[in-house]
Amino acid sequence: MSDKDDSFKLDQSAQALYNQLGGIDDTLRVDESDISQSSLIDLLNQQTKLLDHYRILLAEATCLFAGILSSGSAPISLQMLDQKIKDFLSALRKIAEFPEFNRKIYCRLRGQQYTSDQSGSETYDYELSFNNILLDCQMAKIIEGREKTQGKDLYARLMAAFQSLSALNIFNFAIDTGSGGEDDYRRIDTTLRLLVKFYQSPDREGFIVRDEYGQSSINLTLLAALNKVKPLALQNLVDKVKPLILGPAPDKGLALFATVYDAIFASMNRRKDLKKIPIEVNKAQLLTDNLLTDPGRAAVVVQISRLVLAKYGSSPRMASEVINSINSAGYINIRPDLMGSRLTRASDFLELAEQTENREDLQSEALRNIEEGLDHLPDEMYDNMTVKGSEASTLSIDGQETTFLLHEKILDFLSFFIRRSSIKKKVQDIANKNVWFDDDDYEVIAKNFKISKEDAVNLISLLRDCFDFNGNFRRSFFERNIPGFVRCGSKVFEFLWHYLKELPLRNDRVAFLNALQSLVSQFEQPKLALNILLSDIFDRSSRSVKYSDRNAFILATALLCPSKSLGRSHIELTPEDVLQSKEDLNPDTIDSVQKFFDQHHEKIVLKFTLITELLLKSSAKEHFAEKEMQPRFLLYLIREMVIFFSLIGGKSAHPIIRGVVLEFGDPASAYYRDMKNKENLRHSLQLLQIAARSLRRFGDPQDMNLLWEIVSNEDAFVKLYDEPDPLNHVQRVMEKIKKDD
Repeated sequence: MSDKDDSFKLDQSAQALYNQLGGIDDTLRVDESDISQSSLIDLLNQQTKLLDHYRILLAEATCLFAGILSSGSAPISLQMLDQKIKDFLSALRKIAEFPEFNRKIYCRLRGQQYTSDQSGSETYDYELSFNNILLDCQMAKIIEGREKTQGKDLYARLMAAFQSLSALNIFNFAIDTGSGGEDDYRRIDTTLRLLVKFYQSPDREGFIVRDEYGQSSINLTLLAALNKVKPLALQNLVDKVKPLILGPAPDKGLALFATVYDAIFASMNRRKDLKKIPIEVNKAQLLTDNLLTDPGRAAVVVQISRLVLAKYGSSPRMASEVINSINSAGYINIRPDLMGSRLTRASDFLELAEQTENREDLQSEALRNIEEGLDHLPDEMYDNMTVKGSEASTLSIDGQETTFLLHEKILDFLSFFIRRSSIKKKVQDIANKNVWFDDDDYEVIAKNFKISKEDAVNLISLLRDCFDFNGNFRRSFFERNIPGFVRCGSKVFEFLWHYLKELPLRNDRVAFLNALQSLVSQFEQPKLALNILLSDIFDRSSRSVKYSDRNAFILATALLCPSKSLGRSHIELTPEDVLQSKEDLNPDTIDSVQKFFDQHHEKIVLKFTLITELLLKSSAKEHFAEKEMQPRFLLYLIREMVIFFSLIGGKSAHPIIRGVVLEFGDPASAYYRDMKNKENLRHSLQLLQIAARSLRRFGDPQDMNLLWEIVSNEDAFVKLYDEPDPLNHVQRVMEKIKKDD
């Protein structure tokens, strides 16, 4: 990863797009298409290239960081150390050029994926991040394929760095570049040299400071050395604070501090007696950040941290694994092979908590997080799991069964989710009159929706009533049953959406779409339903394009614009006049969706790229396989996305909509040139009309210039038709583009 090859040029539109996308998430891992004759695709691909550039810098900084600290156990010359630190600081400065950089870089052990084909490689499953950019070994492999020069050997280098961190017992670190001034970087330089000294001799008397558990503390040692405080003086302070945290009568004022280090720094910082260290290693707070979902539960989370550190303080790896096992985030995208070990660690904690006086609070908090993590696992995860007595077992792809002992409450969770997965399959086939539900099924449904068993029986009855004897969906019966569905709570929407959205017959899908619009109009709080739809589009289904995506956007727009409710109308497209909605939009709902966009920017960009690529390939084809998506559907899908994005507004929506206008507003583009079915011209121009009208909502003068340039090309659009346009469609579209709403 040399500096020689790390530069590239962006056109103005791509840079503008990037500048407006402040936060990036890389959960979506897709290969890029070789399509390069589309201005929109080029624009989005350059965005990806820019993000890869910063990920490579992040990897380079991590490799240098691991190499510098490893020199403590494998000494190198002072000249070589100086050069490595210089290169590391240079990489940090380049990362700091990222727009809206929040000045903090994080690394944590995740342990949820294999990083190679070898069993046990989850030991090196670390995750790097800054802002909302993430980098792991899986992403490093993808970047290698995209960036042949700059990304050469990226995976191997990053793996070596993670292995070094593991060998050093480093399972999280945080780097704070402060205000980015020279003094800040000098402090990082000094801290690195102190870290090297620490790892050369972790038990050196007269230098190290021990924590409240008697272990050599990296952060306390750095705090003393960087502030030129005698280690003995800080050690005496640790010993004074220790009983206030761990003693028989803990100080209530310190209830929110997991460690003495946190308490000392917080209290001393108020008097500005100590300066914060810019690099923190194995900090307890970084382990539990995801647990702090409710301020009212913060004190219990601190007690959990203290309990884990007291038991496993001498083994940072074990402490990290245990905390991850009782953290809902610790189950996201976890491999089935690793479920057993993770749940075993969770059982270990529950047994440990059993020995404490406040065991009910500690276990309740842990179980709440474990259940939430298991609740969001895909149903496929439970297809190969069984529970028998006090044991659970998993079946690997090659048929190998692994059995493990678990705490009884975790076994109860697994039994419930395994059963729920089976019931969901019945629901998907509910139109089949031979499918029956027993008492156990109703008990699970009742627990899932937090309703009574009688209500669960009624819910299934209402759902059955929506299909005729031949299995066809009956919209009128669904709408008649809406009051019964609403009584089951907003979670029923997720239930209905996920298991009926892919009805096999198109007419049934359209009827279901319109019926759901009647249901969502009953929601007083639409944010939950919106989150369900957006998560389905950009998270659960981000690797593919589905027919349900268009319907999801139509419903999402209906949730945004309840006053535009279409009642019992039969539609497949959102009416264009919703673009006149401004005052009707709920600011709280808009803010909620914009936050979702902020957290999922790259997923949104890559999903849009995938849809555009499919459209370009589809439009250039003459023949289609059965059930293959055709251009008209994809154009309508983009239309619905554009409408929804324009209503939401913000820094994510504007550049994407402008890109659509650029793509479909150019009559000389490859898209129009390669189009095989000229009937799609009409649908393409309708999309252009919607996109142009959407673009006007942002009120940017440059956008107005673009629209007038498109209007000036009216004759070129007319010439795209093989025959004269009898309906003057081009002229009518251009008139709409010129019209100011």
